[in-house]
Amino acid sequence: MVEKVAPDKVTVWDVPLRIWHWLFGAAVLTALATGLIEELYDIEVHQWAGICVVSLLVFRVIWGICGSTYARWTKYWTTPRKFINHFLRKGELTPHTAPGIVLVVILMMAALVQSVTGLFMTDDIFFEGPLYSYIDEDTFDWIYLLHHNAWRFVIAAVAVHLSAHLIYGVILRDSTPLSMITGQKRVTLPAVSTPWVRALISLGAASLMFGLLTWLAD
Repeated sequence: MVEKVAPDKVTVWDVPLRIWHWLFGAAVLTALATGLIEELYDIEVHQWAGICVVSLLVFRVIWGICGSTYARWTKYWTTPRKFINHFLRKGELTPHTAPGIVLVVILMMAALVQSVTGLFMTDDIFFEGPLYSYIDEDTFDWIYLLHHNAWRFVIAAVAVHLSAHLIYGVILRDSTPLSMITGQKRVTLPAVSTPWVRALISLGAASLMFGLLTWLAD
């Protein structure tokens, strides 16, 4: 009987993606906490966190086009068979698991809807989002509905994400939860390097979005 040898750890997540991951998580959790928890409610911090989420999503969209190999959107494709095989322990050792791809798409779409609709919000007293003046009352009504419901999908996706990492790290003794710190996973694939020039261009685009929304919010 031939003994299976685990592949070596390979760098699959570049530095900008790892930094983005933690900044995005912090911005999303800050927005949720300051918007939903009465003791932490702060509309100004909530707005700034939302603007950060939008800007970070701009970076990620661009990075999904011009970033390193496994960060690109062309790698975020899966099938029902691959999804099922993952839970049957028949999945291939790849940077993205099939359930992980589905979860990332759901989380990013929910965060996009939640953060963008927040730019149009108002409390009719002290606060107006940076884009509120650009819509009419009818449009505001359905955007308001989206903003006050999409957060449930964000929380659900975050909860599944954290639970999965808890299972991987504690029960399965798998190093996957550390991959967004070390950048490494056990895969039989070429390692990636960081395209720093493209990273700076992507950062510039995200910064422009942040600056524009900040200007409109003043």
